[in-house]
Amino acid sequence: MFITFEGIEGSGKSSLIAQLKKYFKSSKLEAFFSKEPGGTDLGKEIRKILLNPKYSFDPTSELLLLLADRAEHVQKIIRPNLQKNKLIFCDRYLDSTLAYQGSGRNLDKKIIKKMFKALDFPIPDLTILLDVPVQIGLSRARKRNKLDRFEKEDLNFHENVRRSYLDLAKNDSARIVLFDSSISEEELFKKAVNLIKSRISG
Repeated sequence: MFITFEGIEGSGKSSLIAQLKKYFKSSKLEAFFSKEPGGTDLGKEIRKILLNPKYSFDPTSELLLLLADRAEHVQKIIRPNLQKNKLIFCDRYLDSTLAYQGSGRNLDKKIIKKMFKALDFPIPDLTILLDVPVQIGLSRARKRNKLDRFEKEDLNFHENVRRSYLDLAKNDSARIVLFDSSISEEELFKKAVNLIKSRISG
């Protein structure tokens, strides 16, 4: 099973995934955790470039860098682990590109989806979308380390990204499950575990 996690900056993905990683390490299920960008050696280098605030990209260049990262990730990590029937967890994937580059950067989502199809990217079985108001998310992000290139974008950018995520969840509710991440970390973790278990057993 292929499970992805999505959300705006400061939505709580990292904390939730860390808890899930600890939980599934002690379970009988063989789980593999990865992320985008940066799930491979090449991806780590691409991630450094993409998140570095000193760089400024044309939106199309940014998209192509992300797709290069994903193509490498799918071929080296995702597909091999799917073929071994592992439980795969990935921090960000297809929906991030539609939300950030599609809505945030105003690129044509139809073209982006055609590129996904042409590159034969597998569709997740389940996507957990953590939603939180933009102001709360950015406030959380500012309490962490220095802001990266995406976190430094203006409020309008982040609002567009959040709206896009909510639209994606509305239009694909069978795959994308929306969680309010303003609740406690413990409660969010329990909800996520219960959902994942139900999908695995179902």
